[in-house]
Amino acid sequence: MNEPVIDLASISAVVFDTDGVVTDTARGHAAAWKHVFDAFLRGRSEPFDIRDDYLRHVGGRPRLDGIRTFLAARGIAVPEGGPDDEPGAPTVHGLGLAKDQIFMAQVDKYGVAAFPATVALLHELRRRGARTAAVSASLHGRRLVTSAGVIHLFDLVVDGGDAALMNLPGKPHPALFLEAARRLAVPAAQA
Repeated sequence: MNEPVIDLASISAVVFDTDGVVTDTARGHAAAWKHVFDAFLRGRSEPFDIRDDYLRHVGGRPRLDGIRTFLAARGIAVPEGGPDDEPGAPTVHGLGLAKDQIFMAQVDKYGVAAFPATVALLHELRRRGARTAAVSASLHGRRLVTSAGVIHLFDLVVDGGDAALMNLPGKPHPALFLEAARRLAVPAAQA
């Protein structure tokens, strides 16, 4: 009696988180954080622990919040800076820009993998006529799903660029997901 847990026939739209659900990016993010923080911490503090520090302080957080949280845990204060800072400058924005630059260089060089089970689900949903959206807090959400070779499985992508243009809060706030449901023209409770 293997009855489905979710009746796919009743689903008209699905909104997917990109990082960690559609694309396997955690290792790339962690490696980029380690590179940036180790360079910054040299002579100031112990190196960034790719497992403990990543999970406690930066994984799953908006980039700038992760930097603030990690540095506060180490008792290190840096100026906030701004989006025009040089990547790697000793500011919150400078460190964030360096991390973003390193991560995207990895994506451009090596690509990013999509999770096979998610790809199979996307194909089945599309076969059944469901609309799909990919959501990412990253400014590069579209680039990530394109690199993973799954952009064609989504009707739309809502990412950090949209959040900036619309002044939407980042994760964990659901604003990006609600915006995706709105663009798919389905009530949020049904997406």
